[in-house]
Amino acid sequence: MCDVPSANLPYLRNASLFASGRDALVALVRWGAIRHGWRRVWVPSYYCPEVPAALAAIADVVELLVFPDHALWAPTQVGAIPAIRGDVVVLANQLGVRPRPDTDAMDAITAGGVTLIEDHSHDLGSEWALRSGADYAFASLRKTLPLPDGGAVWSPRGLELPPEPADAADSTPSATRRLGQALAAQLGRSATDGAGPLRFRALARSRWHPSGSGAGEGILPISRALLPGMPAQAWRERRRRHLAILEHEAELPPSARLLQAPQGGVGFAFTMVFATHNEQRKALHALAARAVAPVVLWPLDASPKRGTGGPDADLSRRILSIHCDQRYEEADMHRLGAIVREALHPDR
Repeated sequence: MCDVPSANLPYLRNASLFASGRDALVALVRWGAIRHGWRRVWVPSYYCPEVPAALAAIADVVELLVFPDHALWAPTQVGAIPAIRGDVVVLANQLGVRPRPDTDAMDAITAGGVTLIEDHSHDLGSEWALRSGADYAFASLRKTLPLPDGGAVWSPRGLELPPEPADAADSTPSATRRLGQALAAQLGRSATDGAGPLRFRALARSRWHPSGSGAGEGILPISRALLPGMPAQAWRERRRRHLAILEHEAELPPSARLLQAPQGGVGFAFTMVFATHNEQRKALHALAARAVAPVVLWPLDASPKRGTGGPDADLSRRILSIHCDQRYEEADMHRLGAIVREALHPDR
């Protein structure tokens, strides 16, 4: 368990910690299958592809199913998901821009014997996360906190949790590399320094590699020690201010729109959605030429489960996100806003 100050992220006080958010979810599902007889898990169609891949690695334990849902749609009506008693539904605050689903619908489906698990990786301090009534919740902590690794699972309802694995050894060469990468990523703050954002992207993929066991890896001791002292809410407020600056100064063209968080929420990044894939590619290349490194959250291929050319794959070909977290200063955001404005209005 993690002794996190109550003014920070109070739900982590009674959380079980793992190496990553995926480790936390997989361990929870495997434990729930043994403990509670879970056999089917529903995940959103618009979702980090590594999450269903991790669940697919324990296909001998649970069946993986997909329900239609993505960040441009209205809040999920949980009651519309064809889940039955004994199923598990994973709801995600994708990109930190989703309103909390209808409470009555959530209550109705849990009354029918369905377990709700929420993913709060992209906005740890949202009202949804802090006032959740779900059975379980989990998060990848390193998505928004400068940690070498880290994931957590907790129960807003105070239910029993899967046990934590033993902490990973932090004296191995691989652990030393992870720590070095995390520190290097935090040093690359400048909005005009392409190396910083690119290192941050590399770090996001460096820690977790699916083993197929589904056992769940332990968090590094250095991450466990650093977590309680991290001012997560102060950093979240800085991200809110940075997003406000970019929204005011970037001046998106008519072919793009900004994904915005609901009241009380804070977006994970400055996320633009373009009208076409061609417009997205033009923006990506224009920004890269100016040493800005956008990311696509997430690149999704059409699949039989989503339907060829479905809305999830289509959105992934039109979306771009730019990090604007606590590594940056407000002056960086003013410069970045000017760069985005110039890149997206080349004829001015």
